[in-house]
Amino acid sequence: MRRFGMILNVLALWITAGCANFLYQGEITALDSYGKERHFVLYWTKTDPLIGEAKAGPAILLTECSPFTRISFDEQPDGLIFRGMPGLDRLPGQGGAVDPNLICGKVTNQAKWTEVKVGALAVAIFCEPVPNEFAVEPRNYLAVRPQPYTFMVAEKVKKWSFLGETLEGPPVPACRNQ
Repeated sequence: MRRFGMILNVLALWITAGCANFLYQGEITALDSYGKERHFVLYWTKTDPLIGEAKAGPAILLTECSPFTRISFDEQPDGLIFRGMPGLDRLPGQGGAVDPNLICGKVTNQAKWTEVKVGALAVAIFCEPVPNEFAVEPRNYLAVRPQPYTFMVAEKVKKWSFLGETLEGPPVPACRNQ
């Protein structure tokens, strides 16, 4: 009888350790930092355990034809933001190095990745990449503009897991034309 109780306890622990894993994704076509029309993908994962709090993010912005540029929108006290990197990002028209705390992008209609649902997600971009003639591939992402971009977010994958699996994100959008 004691063995049966132990088996039930182990089974209960295993079941409660399970979680649902989600991959959320939105896509748009817009101008990139260099004025070319590109396809952009914004995605993030969320883990919703049977017991405990959900975890999600960061979101990654991928740019067509730019496999080495991955912009990360992290959950910070300031909201869901992308911070500029010194020597790589700047405000338009700025000549010097960017302040490492400069907010270069922000989700304007949500504050936590765990709370984002399917539908419209507004993303504002405030910075541009610093031109670098020595870079193998220039840094590239959405162009600065006064109004936010709208990504229509969809739940792409929902997978139940007992072992804490992490879902793989989408690939960088392939080049349509150069």
